[in-house]
Amino acid sequence: MFIAIPVGMNYRTERLPVVTLSLIGINTLVYVVSLICFFVTQGDSNKWIDDNLWLVPATVHSHPWMCLTSMFVHGGILHLAGNMIFLFLFGSCVEDMIGRVRFTIFYLLGGLIAEVFYIAMSPDHFKSDMPMGGASGAISACMGMYLLLRHDVNIEFKYFFWFFLIYMRVGEFEVPAWVAIGFFFLTNLVSAILGMMSPLHQGGVAFGAHVGGLIGGAAIIAIYKWMKRSVEVKEAKPDLIINPAELIARTVQLPVTSETPTIYLHDGTAQSGPFTLTQVQGMLSRGEINHESQYWSEGMTDWEGVRDLAASPLE
Repeated sequence: MFIAIPVGMNYRTERLPVVTLSLIGINTLVYVVSLICFFVTQGDSNKWIDDNLWLVPATVHSHPWMCLTSMFVHGGILHLAGNMIFLFLFGSCVEDMIGRVRFTIFYLLGGLIAEVFYIAMSPDHFKSDMPMGGASGAISACMGMYLLLRHDVNIEFKYFFWFFLIYMRVGEFEVPAWVAIGFFFLTNLVSAILGMMSPLHQGGVAFGAHVGGLIGGAAIIAIYKWMKRSVEVKEAKPDLIINPAELIARTVQLPVTSETPTIYLHDGTAQSGPFTLTQVQGMLSRGEINHESQYWSEGMTDWEGVRDLAASPLE
């Protein structure tokens, strides 16, 4: 048997993952409370939890809170531990990269998208009474978000291999994030499709939720990055509209003379200056001023065409 568990990645977070640790705490608390209830009620509490906290497609219309509570219930300690390992690794990084508030919203939204995919890829769809729960759908969304944010980094795995206690081996390896997450996506997609085609499908691992979560997380980040880029371009747009005369004044090394700059230029949209006559004539000769521009100097009653300055000095 071969098992590979992600244990780290070459990305160092710069802030404490408060939201991720809180999510881990809530998931763990819910499991502990449900376990206590199980022993106190001698197992009778499981039926109530399955019917009210897990996602049951057939009854979700009358129990809409299931869409949220199902993200925090787990069927066993191994189910919980496995999900929390993935949540800590991917959640911490995504939270650090996009911020705590966005991560909280995106995590829950990704979990909801995963549930929609799960129901859509279930053979019975909204007629199914098979409960589904766990954080894996939302965690898959974290993986999808991570893929679009840091696809170029490596993920470190620790593997365990044993064969009937005859041969055992433990080691580590690294693979690029896009390879590891891509493999996760493809294997779950194949399993989900096979589950849809099988008449004996009776639940188990929610492969459809994993597929939907990863797609949803990637889509959320794609939209987020597009909106962020649009806002940045919109905010930077005024800086791109530069008055040619101002650009010339900032970038062109104008000749140094003893003349007093008294000439102002106007290109039809904005005014610049003052310049000396020598500077204006130099810019005209180099084609750096539109000949349709106008100028004004002290003592003039109105603006005149700047081309008049090219042939003769200003009177």
